[in-house]
Amino acid sequence: MPKPLFTRLAAICAVGLFCVLFGGVYALSQKDTILLVMSLLLGVCCIIRFLLLYHTIKTENYLILEGTCVKREKSPLTRNQQMLFRTTDGKEYRFSLEKNTRLLAGHSYRLYFKREFALEENPGRALHDPALIGYEELIEVAAEE
Repeated sequence: MPKPLFTRLAAICAVGLFCVLFGGVYALSQKDTILLVMSLLLGVCCIIRFLLLYHTIKTENYLILEGTCVKREKSPLTRNQQMLFRTTDGKEYRFSLEKNTRLLAGHSYRLYFKREFALEENPGRALHDPALIGYEELIEVAAEE
């Protein structure tokens, strides 16, 4: 299992557990049924999200794209940024990602996308953030002589 996908699974699990534990304890101590129900519903939603991502990872229903981020443009007045990504075989892809996705121009990355967004069929079409499920920076290790 790739490390960025495992990290995302762990984060979803931690958020769900935190909401159920602390929200439930606080709701029971304050006798607040609305907070208890909301905490439990949020926990159930986190479980569903965890299971869907776990199924995607276990069935390897994702695409891996390795290459270099060529250009990064922040769009004014929106929550998105445009990325130009060049793979190792020379193909270029343009992505529309959220601004909190921190890909730096000139750095090499490995991107993980949900398979339902086929990159090979639409190489010129922009992909949107829900397709990206994780990324990691590739650090080149210099050979010591």
